[in-house]
Amino acid sequence: MTPELIGIFAVGATLIGLLVTFRRDARADNQALRTEFRAGNQRLRAEVNAGLAEVRGDLADVRKDVQALTDRVSRLEGIIEGLFAPPGPRDRHNDAA
Repeated sequence: MTPELIGIFAVGATLIGLLVTFRRDARADNQALRTEFRAGNQRLRAEVNAGLAEVRGDLADVRKDVQALTDRVSRLEGIIEGLFAPPGPRDRHNDAA
């Protein structure tokens, strides 16, 4: 073997070693990033779910408040209709069942 050929093989082997090392390091970095991303994703999901649970609770409270307000307004409407209704028999055709 000539010294030039030995030099070419030595440079080639060195480059292959560097490429293998670079690929291994890149894979390890990629794995670390995946792990970090998954952990962040889980934290984000937990925060979103907690926020949604809070919103659902708030909506339930709003529904209760609206229902209570609807009941109060209905009572007031009944009182007003009772105060201003003409005396005598009522016409059943105008009543909403």
